[in-house]
Amino acid sequence: MNNTLLGKNELSLYDYVKLKNIILNIFMLFKHLKLSNDEILLPKITDDYQVCYDNFIKVDNSQIREFDLKSLLLKVKKDNEKYQLLSKITLAMRKLNNLELQVFDLTFYRCFSENDIINTVHYGKDKIREIKKSACIKFVTALGLDDFCFKS
Repeated sequence: MNNTLLGKNELSLYDYVKLKNIILNIFMLFKHLKLSNDEILLPKITDDYQVCYDNFIKVDNSQIREFDLKSLLLKVKKDNEKYQLLSKITLAMRKLNNLELQVFDLTFYRCFSENDIINTVHYGKDKIREIKKSACIKFVTALGLDDFCFKS
Protein backbone atom coordinates (compact mmCIF):
# COMPACT_ATOMS: atom_id res chain seq x y z
CA MET A 1 0.00 0.00 0.00
CA ASN A 2 1.38 3.41 -0.83
CA ASN A 3 1.56 6.33 1.55
CA THR A 4 -1.37 8.36 0.21
CA LEU A 5 -4.96 8.49 1.37
CA LEU A 6 -7.21 5.92 -0.20
CA GLY A 7 -9.52 7.23 -2.92
CA LYS A 8 -13.27 7.73 -2.60
CA ASN A 9 -13.98 4.52 -4.55
CA GLU A 10 -11.91 2.44 -2.12
CA LEU A 11 -13.39 4.24 0.89
CA SER A 12 -16.92 3.56 -0.33
CA LEU A 13 -16.39 -0.22 -0.24
CA TYR A 14 -16.01 -0.34 3.55
CA ASP A 15 -18.38 0.13 6.46
CA TYR A 16 -16.69 2.55 8.87
CA VAL A 17 -18.64 1.27 11.88
CA LYS A 18 -17.38 -2.28 11.30
CA LEU A 19 -13.80 -1.02 10.91
CA LYS A 20 -14.07 1.08 14.05
CA ASN A 21 -15.50 -1.81 16.08
CA ILE A 22 -12.55 -4.04 15.22
CA ILE A 23 -10.12 -1.30 16.22
CA LEU A 24 -12.02 -0.62 19.45
CA ASN A 25 -11.75 -4.33 20.28
CA ILE A 26 -7.99 -4.07 19.82
CA PHE A 27 -7.87 -1.07 22.13
CA MET A 28 -10.01 -2.95 24.68
CA LEU A 29 -7.36 -5.67 24.48
CA PHE A 30 -4.72 -3.02 25.21
CA LYS A 31 -6.73 -1.91 28.24
CA HIS A 32 -7.06 -5.50 29.47
CA LEU A 33 -3.36 -6.16 29.02
CA LYS A 34 -2.55 -3.00 31.01
CA LEU A 35 -4.95 -4.07 33.79
CA SER A 36 -3.42 -7.53 34.01
CA ASN A 37 0.13 -6.19 33.91
CA ASP A 38 0.63 -2.45 34.22
CA GLU A 39 4.29 -2.82 33.18
CA ILE A 40 3.44 -4.23 29.76
CA LEU A 41 4.68 -2.15 26.86
CA LEU A 42 2.21 -1.41 24.09
CA PRO A 43 2.76 0.03 20.62
CA LYS A 44 2.83 3.80 20.80
CA ILE A 45 2.81 6.77 18.48
CA THR A 46 5.50 9.34 19.17
CA ASP A 47 5.05 13.11 19.00
CA ASP A 48 6.63 13.11 15.53
CA TYR A 49 4.22 10.36 14.38
CA GLN A 50 6.48 7.36 14.37
CA VAL A 51 5.19 4.00 15.57
CA CYS A 52 7.36 2.20 18.08
CA TYR A 53 7.09 -0.90 20.16
CA ASP A 54 9.97 -1.77 22.47
CA ASN A 55 9.28 -5.52 22.56
CA PHE A 56 9.03 -5.85 18.79
CA ILE A 57 9.84 -9.31 17.49
CA LYS A 58 9.97 -10.68 13.98
CA VAL A 59 6.51 -11.88 13.01
CA ASP A 60 5.32 -14.38 10.48
CA ASN A 61 3.14 -13.23 7.60
CA SER A 62 0.02 -14.84 8.99
CA GLN A 63 -2.91 -12.56 9.46
CA ILE A 64 -5.15 -12.23 12.45
CA ARG A 65 -8.30 -14.16 11.67
CA GLU A 66 -10.32 -13.62 14.83
CA PHE A 67 -11.38 -10.09 15.62
CA ASP A 68 -13.52 -10.42 18.71
CA LEU A 69 -12.03 -9.51 22.06
CA LYS A 70 -12.58 -12.91 23.65
CA SER A 71 -10.62 -14.69 20.92
CA LEU A 72 -7.79 -12.16 21.12
CA LEU A 73 -7.61 -12.50 24.91
CA LEU A 74 -7.38 -16.28 24.71
CA LYS A 75 -4.55 -16.02 22.19
CA VAL A 76 -2.33 -13.74 24.27
CA LYS A 77 -1.91 -15.83 27.41
CA LYS A 78 1.75 -16.57 26.64
CA ASP A 79 4.31 -13.78 26.36
CA ASN A 80 5.53 -14.82 22.92
CA GLU A 81 1.98 -14.79 21.51
CA LYS A 82 1.38 -11.43 23.15
CA TYR A 83 4.54 -9.98 21.61
CA GLN A 84 3.64 -11.49 18.23
CA LEU A 85 0.20 -9.86 18.27
CA LEU A 86 1.50 -6.49 19.47
CA SER A 87 4.25 -6.61 16.84
CA LYS A 88 1.65 -7.29 14.12
CA ILE A 89 -0.39 -4.34 15.39
CA THR A 90 2.77 -2.20 15.27
CA LEU A 91 3.41 -3.21 11.65
CA ALA A 92 -0.21 -2.42 10.76
CA MET A 93 0.09 1.07 12.24
CA ARG A 94 3.28 1.63 10.26
CA LYS A 95 1.22 1.32 7.05
CA LEU A 96 -0.37 4.70 7.79
CA ASN A 97 1.02 7.98 6.51
CA ASN A 98 1.72 10.82 8.98
CA LEU A 99 -1.68 12.46 8.57
CA GLU A 100 -3.53 9.15 8.98
CA LEU A 101 -1.36 8.29 11.97
CA GLN A 102 -2.07 11.65 13.58
CA VAL A 103 -5.84 11.22 13.18
CA PHE A 104 -5.61 7.55 14.28
CA ASP A 105 -3.70 8.64 17.40
CA LEU A 106 -6.21 11.38 18.24
CA THR A 107 -9.17 9.07 17.60
CA PHE A 108 -8.13 5.82 19.27
CA TYR A 109 -5.24 6.53 21.63
CA ARG A 110 -6.34 9.93 22.90
CA CYS A 111 -10.12 9.50 22.36
CA PHE A 112 -10.59 13.04 21.00
CA SER A 113 -14.01 14.06 19.77
CA GLU A 114 -14.40 14.76 16.06
CA ASN A 115 -14.53 18.51 16.77
CA ASP A 116 -11.31 18.35 18.79
CA ILE A 117 -9.63 16.46 15.93
CA ILE A 118 -10.83 19.11 13.45
CA ASN A 119 -9.40 21.86 15.67
CA THR A 120 -6.09 20.02 16.07
CA VAL A 121 -5.52 18.92 12.48
CA HIS A 122 -7.17 21.95 10.84
CA TYR A 123 -9.18 20.11 8.18
CA GLY A 124 -12.92 20.13 7.68
CA LYS A 125 -15.27 17.42 8.93
CA ASP A 126 -15.52 15.63 5.59
CA LYS A 127 -11.74 15.52 5.12
CA ILE A 128 -11.20 14.27 8.68
CA ARG A 129 -13.72 11.49 8.07
CA GLU A 130 -11.89 10.50 4.86
CA ILE A 131 -8.54 10.47 6.67
CA LYS A 132 -9.98 8.47 9.56
CA LYS A 133 -11.61 5.91 7.28
CA SER A 134 -8.49 5.59 5.13
CA ALA A 135 -6.39 4.99 8.25
CA CYS A 136 -8.84 2.40 9.57
CA ILE A 137 -8.98 0.53 6.27
CA LYS A 138 -5.19 0.38 5.96
CA PHE A 139 -4.81 -0.73 9.58
CA VAL A 140 -7.52 -3.40 9.51
CA THR A 141 -6.40 -4.64 6.06
CA ALA A 142 -2.81 -5.00 7.28
CA LEU A 143 -4.12 -7.23 10.09
CA GLY A 144 -6.08 -9.30 7.58
CA LEU A 145 -9.44 -8.41 9.12
CA ASP A 146 -10.92 -6.40 6.27
CA ASP A 147 -13.11 -9.29 5.08
CA PHE A 148 -15.45 -8.46 7.94
CA CYS A 149 -15.77 -4.80 6.98
CA PHE A 150 -17.17 -4.59 3.48
CA LYS A 151 -20.51 -2.88 3.03
CA SER A 152 -23.39 -5.26 2.52
